[in-house]
Amino acid sequence: MFQASLLAVLAAAPTGSMMSTRPRMGVIPVVASVLFVAWLWLLRAALPGLSRRMWRVLLGLSVATVLLMIPRVLWRWAGAPPGWVTTIHAYLLGPSTVMQVAMLAGLVTAPIWVPLGRWAKKRLHALDSVAKEPVARDSVARDSVARDSVAREPVALDSVTLDSAARDSVAKELVPVRRTPLVTRRALLHALPWALPGGAIVGASYGVLYESSHIVLRRVRIAIAGLPKVLWGFRIGHVTDIHISRFQTQLRHLERGLELLAQEKLDLMCPTGDLCDEPRLHLDTLRLIKQVPARLGHIACVGNHELYLADPLTIARAYDKAQIQLLEEESVLVGGLRLSGVGFAHSAKVPRLDERLVPRQLEAALRDRRTGEPTILLAHHPHVFRHVTGKEVMLQLSGHTHGGQVGLFGHAMLEPVYPLIRGHYRAAKDSAQLFVSAGLGHWLPFRFGCPPEVVVIELVPA
Repeated sequence: MFQASLLAVLAAAPTGSMMSTRPRMGVIPVVASVLFVAWLWLLRAALPGLSRRMWRVLLGLSVATVLLMIPRVLWRWAGAPPGWVTTIHAYLLGPSTVMQVAMLAGLVTAPIWVPLGRWAKKRLHALDSVAKEPVARDSVARDSVARDSVAREPVALDSVTLDSAARDSVAKELVPVRRTPLVTRRALLHALPWALPGGAIVGASYGVLYESSHIVLRRVRIAIAGLPKVLWGFRIGHVTDIHISRFQTQLRHLERGLELLAQEKLDLMCPTGDLCDEPRLHLDTLRLIKQVPARLGHIACVGNHELYLADPLTIARAYDKAQIQLLEEESVLVGGLRLSGVGFAHSAKVPRLDERLVPRQLEAALRDRRTGEPTILLAHHPHVFRHVTGKEVMLQLSGHTHGGQVGLFGHAMLEPVYPLIRGHYRAAKDSAQLFVSAGLGHWLPFRFGCPPEVVVIELVPA
């Protein structure tokens, strides 16, 4: 997630006129090259025991990782690549992502392991210097003992007639036994600086090769004060941030997630944006979602990545073909529940949330609501929740953040720097609540402590 977040930010620079809302993907390999050079230089300068051969292997893997980014960049400009390119890319995506995540994690933790490694190198050099002096002294001492032994002319042990057991016993008494410690100081100095960069490689391998594809079904009960009895036990399927693309999340990943929802007896199915990153796969993605049984239908809002695909009319037409109702600054009454949706508010070429536009969006989305109607808001970006206070919205469903893609004990590690990133929140001033899903897909296939998820929201009375 660290790498995904960084590259997503770097990609968010304005581009030319034809695809004005697309990120500038071409900058990614350049920035990645600079980061890899910095990482490799720090490894060589700080880590004791890093052989030239190992460093060359890491250099080769780094170069291969950067080169693998190029097809993903080119297809946006030059059109769809040949099938064999995407096939090879799919097989190599996992190992290359391991390298990217390990590199960025190594850079983030460099203030710890680089000084430790340089200190360890100095201590090892000092130990080597001290070790040479005793060797010289021991050599002189052995020569002196040998001269004294010749002078005294001792009787050799072999000249005495003893049985083998007696000779072994005498030999043990003459030669003291030296026990080697389990962990030497030298071994410890070699190992300590490797803990963080080595652990980053291990953690990246786990997050890429296992957890990123280990989809979980998350069931969440949300208690709402004054919930009408007709809505007790109302079940909403929530899926978000799938990012379907030949170079990202594959359709089979979506299929596995939707299979988990298919048996949940849903009343509504609500996708909340960033479903697909490739135009030709958008309708296929929507039709797969439509196959999940839901008693009252499928209702959605768009995310910022839908704005990368095509013009809004083309997007709306795809939702119509898939028979999924798309809400943009509007609402609909279903089963006694008012469901409202807002689009992604932005005012620049690259879609970033412009919170100045959100109050007007909410006003338009809620204008048809009648007094007392229980209301759920679909908004891709969770920070819309900052403007929901006083709007009598009982629950907002959002995504966008991927839960940070890195977590610990069920909590996002990026929560201190990015609020409203994952899970269940309550407004401080009224009864409004927010649920932010960690999402089903990823911009890079890496997750640690934050598995991809599909969610079932069950409404219960408080």
